[in-house]
Amino acid sequence: MIRGLYTAASGLVAEMARTDVISNNLANVNTSGFKKDRAIFRAFPEMNIHRIGDPAVLSPKDKIDPKPFIGVLGTGSMLDEINTNFSQGSIKNTSNPLDLALTGEGFFEVQTPGGVRYTRDGSFTRNQQGYLVTGDGHYVLGLNGPIQLPDGKDISINRRGEVFSDGSFVDRLLVAAFADQRQLLKEGDNLYVSNQQPLPSNSEVIQGALEGSNVNPISEMVDLITAFRAYEASQRVVKANDDTLGKAVNDIARL
Repeated sequence: MIRGLYTAASGLVAEMARTDVISNNLANVNTSGFKKDRAIFRAFPEMNIHRIGDPAVLSPKDKIDPKPFIGVLGTGSMLDEINTNFSQGSIKNTSNPLDLALTGEGFFEVQTPGGVRYTRDGSFTRNQQGYLVTGDGHYVLGLNGPIQLPDGKDISINRRGEVFSDGSFVDRLLVAAFADQRQLLKEGDNLYVSNQQPLPSNSEVIQGALEGSNVNPISEMVDLITAFRAYEASQRVVKANDDTLGKAVNDIARL
């Protein structure tokens, strides 16, 4: 009975983690460049169950295993990892010349107080000093460092990420790719951090557009309902085990 409580409790913890991941996905349905996550679980090692108390010998030549094998017992589950889906989001035109979208595998490089980070969110602006920055004020990096745009001039950016001001070349956006995107870690604020060496990317830059989130709100709501139902099932198992333990302590002790 105690083992049943621990097994059910592990299910509660796992479904809580799953619910948190799905809730975060739903909260970022309208976040530019957001990539949805999935909670991946694994089972605890199974236990072999044997019956005990059988007679050891029926006759001199007919022996019975004193502990015959019955089957296996599951011991619960746990969160193994949170996997990010990097599939392409839809491209939405905004007509803002500083809004940039990427098609294909790649990430804009930005300079933060913690070092270089990577993002798919291309909703950039120009700060008071003329630098191209993210919504949180992080500098967008080019081949020559933070990109500074001349004031009062038309800015055009081609598909290779080359930035022009009134036809004059300014810089080229740094767009990084990685050998294994699964090793990228979300840091918050739609930024990724990686210990891998960034590689040149074949992504195309689209000016005047943003990449939408790749979250499907309908499928996420279905997953959320499924997680709630699984959580409720584990709750009922905990209650059933608790009731059984209560009877064992209060009723059997009277006999």
